[in-house]
Amino acid sequence: MTLAETIIAALHARGTRHMFGVPGGGSSLDLIEAARERGIAFVLSGSETSGAFMAAVTAELTGAPGAILAGVGPGAAAAVNGIAYAGLERAPVVMLTDCKDKTPEDGGSLHQSFDQTAMFAPITKAATRLRPADGASAVDALLELALTPPLGPIHIDMSSGDAILPMAAGGNALLAPTTPGLDGDAIAAARELLAKSQRPVILVGLEARDDAAAHALTDLAEALGAAVMTTYKAKGVMEDGNARLIGPFTGAAAEAACVGKADLIVLYGLDPVELVPISWAYSVPLVELSLAPDHRQPATPAVKLVGPLVDSVAALGAISSIGGWPTDDLGALKAGMRDVLALGASSSVTMDSIVDTLAATAPAGTRMTVDAGAHMFSVFQRWSAARPFGVMKSNGLSTMGFALPAAIGSALADPDTPVCAVTGDGGMMMCLAELATAARLKLPIVTVVANDAALSLIDIKQQRQQRPSVGVRYPRVDFAAAARGFGVRGFRVDDVGKLTPILAEAFRAAAHGPVLVDVGIDAAGYGAQLEALRG
Repeated sequence: MTLAETIIAALHARGTRHMFGVPGGGSSLDLIEAARERGIAFVLSGSETSGAFMAAVTAELTGAPGAILAGVGPGAAAAVNGIAYAGLERAPVVMLTDCKDKTPEDGGSLHQSFDQTAMFAPITKAATRLRPADGASAVDALLELALTPPLGPIHIDMSSGDAILPMAAGGNALLAPTTPGLDGDAIAAARELLAKSQRPVILVGLEARDDAAAHALTDLAEALGAAVMTTYKAKGVMEDGNARLIGPFTGAAAEAACVGKADLIVLYGLDPVELVPISWAYSVPLVELSLAPDHRQPATPAVKLVGPLVDSVAALGAISSIGGWPTDDLGALKAGMRDVLALGASSSVTMDSIVDTLAATAPAGTRMTVDAGAHMFSVFQRWSAARPFGVMKSNGLSTMGFALPAAIGSALADPDTPVCAVTGDGGMMMCLAELATAARLKLPIVTVVANDAALSLIDIKQQRQQRPSVGVRYPRVDFAAAARGFGVRGFRVDDVGKLTPILAEAFRAAAHGPVLVDVGIDAAGYGAQLEALRG
């Protein structure tokens, strides 16, 4: 096989079924043709950044490597934010960029020429120029590296001349690191700490987002009588209706009412990239259960078990806990967190009312993809998720422009799960072209735009610093009209009384293709909500 065919065959063998991006000629065209022959669908995205988000989401949902391609120069540069997402959100993505056969140092042109591997190196697990002489094993090793915890992206630079040459059979493989087995002394130490705890709290992170780890979490929480909190990425790992689940954990102030009363903290698949940059406020012992051996947690764990979470829970065995949280305390903590983060009553549409109406009108089991911004706080407090990936958000990178591309990736990778994208006006403007992508593919996506004509989260931070309002507000955009221009059915609503019938109609209409609902909202409560959450 050629170099391009070898890469595509390796992706297909690991379950990749979609490839995204914007081709720029050169090796991109060879990859697209090789993908077609293998049954990997190429999806033209509106931008390389959005294509990388789509690839990352398919990787998160399926466990197979996500694939994104881009042309030489501007195409490669435009993908950086999406690959940074994959790096900080632990998604195994393969970034494939076209490059020139000759560098300027070898007599090649300066036009569109820069060191693409150097650009991607800081945000990937490996970035390399791949040539046929490197051998097929080099391709396998790179993919295995992407799939080794902590998961992450790799970058392959490939010229059009190299793409069509036969691949050498051997080569020097870059071996992925192996994970050591569970340590017997660590298991005994963890059992002792857990057995002595009277008020343990389990903080659940992104490594726990599979059904087996979710079931093991429920068993562990019941055995310990523990309270549970989940990071944004882990929402749904424990069903929101479970009495032990208190709410979201970010490392900020709002969670202290629960975590501050704990005498032991269990980090269950929690990656430190998920926490906000605030000093760790707790001095009780930590027991860490993780997939990766080298997490730099905000405090040094007393005990660490590295390996599949299911295996770690099984190794701990039956634990006779001497304590456990009283049921009334758990209920009070759960209700208190919901109340303290509520936006309050308003005669206008608020983000709380949008989320509550979505909960009442969306099909059962709907997945929500969410942009970064002030609107996200209501989503994570009020939307109910019953399984892993019930909500998907950029957390480690916290980028805007994610929700709609993520919904497209979800609809392609998991077509049996309804999906709703929730974004602010700023995030929507960053990926508006993806409405055309959704329309072309006739995807059943509902996009809700919380439109307050501002970068509200930044606006709040500016106000808290008592600075004048500069650079954070703009005229309101009619996104419903823009959507219709892309071939997407669009609704616009400003009246809270019309919210339910319009959202209900949007979900009905989505059976025939994408729908956008532009909702004018009252942002007055955001400041107090942020203060309650982060202090």
